[in-house]
Amino acid sequence: MDEIGMPVRFRDEAAPAATFQSWSDIMRNSKFILILTVIGGPAFAQEAAPASSEDPKPETAITLIAASDYVTGDLADREYETVSFSTGARVTSGRFSFAASVPYIVTSAPEDLIVSGGGLLGTSLLSRPSTQPRTVTREGIGDLTLQADYQIPLGGLNASVGGTIKVPTASREAALGTGEVDFGVNGQISQRFGNVIPFVTAGYTVIGEPTGFSVRNTMSGAVGSQFVVSKSSSVTLSYSYDQAATQLIEDNQSVGLGFATNLASRLQLGVDARAGLSVDAPDARLGIRLGVGF
Repeated sequence: MDEIGMPVRFRDEAAPAATFQSWSDIMRNSKFILILTVIGGPAFAQEAAPASSEDPKPETAITLIAASDYVTGDLADREYETVSFSTGARVTSGRFSFAASVPYIVTSAPEDLIVSGGGLLGTSLLSRPSTQPRTVTREGIGDLTLQADYQIPLGGLNASVGGTIKVPTASREAALGTGEVDFGVNGQISQRFGNVIPFVTAGYTVIGEPTGFSVRNTMSGAVGSQFVVSKSSSVTLSYSYDQAATQLIEDNQSVGLGFATNLASRLQLGVDARAGLSVDAPDARLGIRLGVGF
């Protein structure tokens, strides 16, 4: 569990969209796709892009984000399919940043499956044995996610720590959420080598126990690299591991590919995809994000 994300900096409107005056500018824009993944939910927040080791400017920056995700997979040969549309905002001041987001979810899934974010947008999928595992379609507002981060000055290394809270705004009756609060802590570290930025992240999440389910707290982590391919674009490759919140489901392992680019000085686009490696991991996830800076 994508993203913890680092702040985005946007240049003045007078500056050309593809022109950056320092490596710090390149890094902030190249990591946009992983920052947006954070808005999708805490699971992907663990894969945040490296922070800049330079001292950030103290002024406040605001980023409005819109995202759409498609996820498909199966549990015990029972298929599920989910589409979500998320809106959110991130406020950054110096080394601190705060983000909030909420999705609208449309899903077709077994009735005993809580999609919650469900490894799809946030916490791991939750399922329990059922004698009537019929597939049902439901939709509604998902869980609100709040997130705070702090960039740690460590000389030549880039590092950050953060915390995330999942507020249960999704309907428990419709199995769009657990109806409980989850919260987690996380950290990341990275180092730049030319145009390649390897990174490692780790996190621990305390899962609120919903009625009728036996759950456990989870650990997660990711390793990967960003590749700066131009002054305004980057590609990210990563492997992630997310411990399942219930012993009835195997842990989630997946590989991801992301691309981010500047469309204008204050408009950025991110596209990402993930493929599941473990039996109960979602088979595929596709996402697209747009960010507007102020």
